[in-house]
Amino acid sequence: MGETLGPSSPPPTVEWAARTASGIWRRLEARAFAGSDPYDALTATRVPSVVFRHPVARRALTQAVKRSPMRLQPALGVPGQADPYTLGHALLAAARLATAEGGSHWPGACSLLHARLRESATQGDGWAAWGYHFPVHTRFFSYEASTPNLIVTAFVAKGLAAATRAGLLEARDDLAGAARFIVAALPRTTDASGQCFGYVPGEPAAVHNANLLAALALCEAAELCGEEAWVEEAVACAHFTVARQAADGSWPYSEEAYGRWTDAFHTGFVLEGLSRVVRATGDSLVETSLQRGVRFYVSQLFGAAGEPKYYPHRTYPLDALSAAQGVEVLQVTLGGDAARAVPWQLDWILHHLVRPEGRVAYQVHRGWTDWREFPRWSSAPLMSALAGVAAAEAAA
Repeated sequence: MGETLGPSSPPPTVEWAARTASGIWRRLEARAFAGSDPYDALTATRVPSVVFRHPVARRALTQAVKRSPMRLQPALGVPGQADPYTLGHALLAAARLATAEGGSHWPGACSLLHARLRESATQGDGWAAWGYHFPVHTRFFSYEASTPNLIVTAFVAKGLAAATRAGLLEARDDLAGAARFIVAALPRTTDASGQCFGYVPGEPAAVHNANLLAALALCEAAELCGEEAWVEEAVACAHFTVARQAADGSWPYSEEAYGRWTDAFHTGFVLEGLSRVVRATGDSLVETSLQRGVRFYVSQLFGAAGEPKYYPHRTYPLDALSAAQGVEVLQVTLGGDAARAVPWQLDWILHHLVRPEGRVAYQVHRGWTDWREFPRWSSAPLMSALAGVAAAEAAA
């Protein structure tokens, strides 16, 4: 699959992207944006309680559910739920599809999503934030369900900002709350180069993609709420990560000893955040770093057929989130030469990742495709990215 060149001509990208995003929307909306998740095993109701008391057993259960080619959640009693991350992407997709297609139903859809996000928010001293609906237990982090974290909050903020700009709802108070969460409730590492926000309250590990998603959210909130100090915070985040860019243009997942690998979708988050800072400030240091990062991204994390490699040194699995973030970065955020650098990107998605009725695969392996549906990981990010392709063309 990844070894062959793309077809002689790409699909009608804008028409196909809009139609596919709408199809995914309808499929998700019919299920109230709820479903299974690769990491939701710890919400199981049919597993002996002793499993949840031991870290090794918790991690083993999580990985077994994530890696199984069959959906184990029904047998384990894992309830299908709607994650705030999914709802944030849905809000972003709605704003973009409203721009691309029009229609009188989008304000109502956005209002419902907004209400659900407000219900699921964790409120603090002047701030609001969001977390995953499931407990997280990995080799890096462990925290309980709904613990507010930087990743979910940033993507919710992105959706809130897009819907507010589109005139579909008014969410400036929510955006301000998200920005205050970042600057007031999260730990930060600070040195002469800049700063890095922690992933969750109490966890100071320097994770570059989270730091740049903080920068993105702060720029979004600053633009709509008029708080210039948040742009300064975002620039400091960007400078910290720029200072740690490798000679080949890449970044590790984390500065911690356990996080020295590089992968596709986390690199995409970094690039999107850097681009947002450049758009807000024109910072030349950040722009130079962005250009170097994009060169690495397109040369090392995509194959000749437009397939999104997981790691630079290993092609498989070809992951839906890597594909979605690739579209978001190259087609929607940057466009132009960046989009042309991976010309078969959308064509690969069309032929390998999504079905006409809106079903999105989780991963493509050598010789087989994992068609388990995961709204948060796969369907919602691809939906919002493809909607972004359509909206960008409509606005051009």
